[in-house]
Amino acid sequence: MGKYSKYTRQQPPRSREAHPIWRGIGCILILIVPLLSFAGAALLVNYGLSQGWPIPSEWLGYIKFPDWVWKIPFLTSIAGPIANYNNLKAVLAFFVVVLALLMGVYSTLYAIIYRGLGPPRYSAVDAPPSGHRPKRYKR
Repeated sequence: MGKYSKYTRQQPPRSREAHPIWRGIGCILILIVPLLSFAGAALLVNYGLSQGWPIPSEWLGYIKFPDWVWKIPFLTSIAGPIANYNNLKAVLAFFVVVLALLMGVYSTLYAIIYRGLGPPRYSAVDAPPSGHRPKRYKR
């Protein structure tokens, strides 16, 4: 060996591309969970109204837009479906709660599955975990 040669280990090549299944799970988290949350929120509001849940009266009914919104064609096309949806404020409030719950559940399940099936925690170039245990404190 020469005086100026390197004595470092070569790191194993790492694949930069994620497995396709993880992209599929991300798609579920980003696209399907908000759709399920909105549908579940609409069902919860309808069920709550029929069972007499204490939903604030400000959240119920149709949304009213100012008159100038209806004079602009672009805004009319956006505001029309929103103004025709009954109890939209209550549905959106329930949507936020259901979305937070579903994202928490799905993220936890994803983390558990990734921990079990994902790459190993330590690679070949990492140092082994320390086996040192501190001495017990004696007074």
